Amino acid sequence: MKTVVSTALAILAAVAFADWTSIGPDGGPVYCGAVVPTNPPTVCVAATSSGAPLLKTTDGGANWQPAGAALSNYPHVLLPHPTDNNTLYGVVSSRFYRTTDVGVTWTQHSLGSNTYGNDIAINPLNPEVIYVAGYRYDSAWRITSLKSTSGGQSWVATQVDTFPSTSVYAVAIDPVDTNVVYVGARIDTFTVVFKSTDCGASWTPSNLPGNLYHVYSLYVSPADHNTLFAGTLYGVCRSTDAGETWTRQSTNTYNYRITSVPGNPDVMYSAAYSRVYRSTDAGLTWTACGAGIKGTTVRTVLTVPGESSTVYCGSTAGMFKSTDYGATWNEVNHGIRIGKIPVVAFDPGSPGTAFAEVVDNDIFKTTDDGTTWAPQNSPLSCGNVCNILFEPDDPQRIWMLEASG
Repeated sequence: MKTVVSTALAILAAVAFADWTSIGPDGGPVYCGAVVPTNPPTVCVAATSSGAPLLKTTDGGANWQPAGAALSNYPHVLLPHPTDNNTLYGVVSSRFYRTTDVGVTWTQHSLGSNTYGNDIAINPLNPEVIYVAGYRYDSAWRITSLKSTSGGQSWVATQVDTFPSTSVYAVAIDPVDTNVVYVGARIDTFTVVFKSTDCGASWTPSNLPGNLYHVYSLYVSPADHNTLFAGTLYGVCRSTDAGETWTRQSTNTYNYRITSVPGNPDVMYSAAYSRVYRSTDAGLTWTACGAGIKGTTVRTVLTVPGESSTVYCGSTAGMFKSTDYGATWNEVNHGIRIGKIPVVAFDPGSPGTAFAEVVDNDIFKTTDDGTTWAPQNSPLSCGNVCNILFEPDDPQRIWMLEASG
């Protein structure tokens, strides 16, 4: 039995001191992603791992390749430039990142001392104007809106509210009246969406109904810019008067990202914990549609311009694709090797056979020295496996130790 800690199981490619070659298993935790409307579309995703490169596919998820340089940490969000298909933006703690070659190289710019960003919104009419929602410390952590008029090279911070110890994860801009910007937050026991009508200079709060805790996502309907959605810990809320009043439309939890089908805004999706939820009536009602999705947390959901029935989601088990509006999903992880593997165990009675535990995903088995891997029926109930042992006198008997008990 051998135990390793790695982002992918690997073997020596040649002799000692040679390079290592990844042999899988495919998959791993995806945190965020973006679709670039090239022909064919380019889908980019980022891992929930420090030092991992951006991964991209140009063949509908059949194959994924590292785009290039790795970021210092995993980005909280990826956002494409509205008109330049080579440019993407990301925010990582106190740094704003920009690539002009679809992830091959990145430049970074400071958001300011004691300042951390969580989400990005770009002015579609003037892409040099970018907003970031985050925090700034001035005796306490406070909600802060950051604005750049230079494409992210320099930033000006505006304090949104004075209340300390708050959470802020989401920002959105009105695509028609770009003077209007929204920031979602939690203040004390209130779930709040702040609205600015002067490009972020001043802010007015509007309370969401009930104690819904965090606002993880904000989305402005492309069909009606006065219709706004807030994805919270305990449901999706909808406003039809530009954020003045709100109605709770669902109870699905952890709504990390909301989007709609390009050209058909009545069809919407929410990445919500271990599932994707879908609405076919412009966000009035929501239904789970996660058949085939694996992993413990779904953080991103992506629709594709020109492919109305196609939708992707990213979970702790990698990327999944649906071509029937989310009714069924298939794993599309070939080339995504970003899983965290705390333990590998080799079967002493079967050469070439090994088991690998991939955190928040599954236990995988190979019988051909890692050429192929197959997920197993994992007996997980209270945590990831941290050790696998074969009984010396009976290799058919396998012992597993769960990390939580």
